[in-house]
Amino acid sequence: MDINQFKDSLRGVAVTTVTPFSSDLSSIDTDGIRTNIEHLVAEDARLVIPCGNTGEFYSLTENEWQKVVTTTKDAVGERLVIIAGIGHSLKTAQNQINHAEELGLDGVMVMYPQHVFSSEEGILNYYRDLLGVAKEMGVVLYKKGPLLSDNILEKLFKYENLVAVKYAFGRIVDFSRTVHNLGKPVIWSCGTAERFAPFYWLAGAEALTTGLGNFAPRISQSMYDALTSGDYEGAMKIQKIITPLEELREGRGKANNVPVVKAVMDHLGLAGGDCRPPIHTLSVDEKNTAVESISNWDLKS
Repeated sequence: MDINQFKDSLRGVAVTTVTPFSSDLSSIDTDGIRTNIEHLVAEDARLVIPCGNTGEFYSLTENEWQKVVTTTKDAVGERLVIIAGIGHSLKTAQNQINHAEELGLDGVMVMYPQHVFSSEEGILNYYRDLLGVAKEMGVVLYKKGPLLSDNILEKLFKYENLVAVKYAFGRIVDFSRTVHNLGKPVIWSCGTAERFAPFYWLAGAEALTTGLGNFAPRISQSMYDALTSGDYEGAMKIQKIITPLEELREGRGKANNVPVVKAVMDHLGLAGGDCRPPIHTLSVDEKNTAVESISNWDLKS
C-alpha cells in the first residue's frame, strides 16, 4: 500500500485493539487475539491498531510487542489495515518500525514519548529520526501531551510519510486552533473516541479511534457514517447512547478506560481478561455497571 492509499484508508474508524493476557498475566493470549480479530472482521471493521494505549502498550516487553503484532498480522492477513503502535527508546522504536515493515504492516503509530526530561527540541529529534527510519512507510503521530505542539508539527509536516495525527490532548478548542493554524496536510483523527467525535468533526477531524469498537464496531461505524453524511442529529443520538459507558471508563481518574472495555468483552464472549499492573482490576460493582451500560446496544454475545 503506497502512502496515498494508506492516507485514504485512515479516513474512517480505527479500532485500538486490547491485548488479552493469560489468566496469571504472565504471557500473551494469542488465541484470544485471533478470536477478537475474527469478531472484528465479521462485524465489518476496517482498520486496527494493536499495541496502542487500549492495548496496554507500556506493559509489553519488546518480545511481547512482536508477538502481538505478528499474531495480529497472521490473524488479519489482508482483510484489515493494520497500524502498529511503536515507541519507548529511540532504538526500540526503530527496531519496531523495521519489524513492522518486515511483516508487511500498513503503517505505524508513534506513541507519545514518556520521559521525565523531555523537551520540544528533544521530541522533535525523536520524531525526525523515526520518520527517517520509516522512509516510505506511513506514520501516524499520537498527540497525548503538550510537547507535540503546533510548532513541532509544522516542522514535521515536510515528511511525506507523516500522514495523520491522532489528537488526544487538551480541549476541543485547542484542536480547532491547531487545524486553523496548520490546515489539513495530514488526516486529523479524533483520539478521544465517539463521545467527542461530533465536536472534533466540526473542527476538522476526518477519522476517529475507538476502544469500544473492540466489541461494538458497528456502533463506531454508524457514528462515522452519520458524521460524514452531515447527520449531526443522528451522531448525537449515538453519542447519548454510549455516554454512560464512556463516563464509566473515565472513573478512577480515567484509569477505568481499558478494564471497562475488557469487562464488556468478557461478558460478550470475547477475549478481554484482566489488565496488567499498574492498571487495576475492576470491582464486581464496576463490572456489573459496565455490562448494564451496554444492555440496550443490541449486541450479539
